[in-house]
Amino acid sequence: MRSNSRTDLCLAWAVLLLAAFTWVLAVCFADEPQAEKPTGEKPNGNNKCYVCHPSLKTEEITTVHLDIGITCDECHGPSVEHMHDEMLMTKPDLLFGRAEVEKMCSNPTCHKLGGDRYVYGFEDHKDHTAVKAFYKKWLHRVRPNGRFITMKSVCTDCHGTHNIVMEVESDEKNWLTAFNGRDLTGWRPSGAASWACRRGQLIGMAGTNGKGGTLWTDAVYEDYLLAVTFRATWPIHAGIWLRAAGSERGPRIEIFENHKAAAFTGSIWIPAKGLALLNLREDLVDRESWNTISVKVQGKRFQVWLNGEEVGAIRVDGPAKGKIGLHIETHPAYKAAKLCVREVLIQQIGKPEKSAAKPDTKPATSGSDE
Repeated sequence: MRSNSRTDLCLAWAVLLLAAFTWVLAVCFADEPQAEKPTGEKPNGNNKCYVCHPSLKTEEITTVHLDIGITCDECHGPSVEHMHDEMLMTKPDLLFGRAEVEKMCSNPTCHKLGGDRYVYGFEDHKDHTAVKAFYKKWLHRVRPNGRFITMKSVCTDCHGTHNIVMEVESDEKNWLTAFNGRDLTGWRPSGAASWACRRGQLIGMAGTNGKGGTLWTDAVYEDYLLAVTFRATWPIHAGIWLRAAGSERGPRIEIFENHKAAAFTGSIWIPAKGLALLNLREDLVDRESWNTISVKVQGKRFQVWLNGEEVGAIRVDGPAKGKIGLHIETHPAYKAAKLCVREVLIQQIGKPEKSAAKPDTKPATSGSDE
């Protein structure tokens, strides 16, 4: 009887010790961080970017790179402040201007170069047949995304619409060539600047002491899309007149560098009013090669792109229709200024729907004839 009591006592003590040990373990590990529950986002996903940029889910460059595990932050950095900015005013950590695209893509760990080439090019593509077919279809033409394709186009001209801008709505079949590549047929010069056709290009040069002038179309246009591909000898102050009707002028798209006003090529100047739309990005223009200015003129609204990047849009009162003019501004310091134009494409479009919206700017007054 005594033996059984001793056994029961030992068993009770063992139970108490086990309970105490379990309690100690619970207290010790109570503050340990718990494993996070898995979320719907994969470690290599772009879900956080898709919140503000849903179009990237199907955009070519994004999807192709994501398939091989390359996410947005691989090129643009973590961009934490950019993601947390609900006002969309903070830019990503890394952005690349047009002149930087090929160099960035030509990283040896990404698109490896062959031979002694500086950037990834035609020779490095695996499917040469597909590249040739692409050039056969699009060379010297404007794609629906507003990109003009040349043999020196950068990666983002041909692959996707990765600059996240509004696309130029157009019908690729209805573009008309205003410059025939042979002579000045359809154009009429005015002013002191000289104009000639050489090697398939319109060449405009400033006159004596940098005197300027304009090369006007004979045709009159109302609402249209316009794409002008040019290169310039810098420094220069040139531009493209829109809807000029005699002494009454519409806006002019500037080709220049105005560091005093922090305005660059693609800005819009209005006669007697001054600069109404500023392009603040100096990197959008390639000073060493060809550039394309695209314009949508519809009603009182003028919208501008430079090399596929949207500069902006304004509303201006002025002529309802008029001529288009390639212009070199008078400037005594720019005696050697030269403007080369390779292509002028025009597509006429319908009139905009009537709207009660207020104009973005005050009406512009007409300028004097030059």
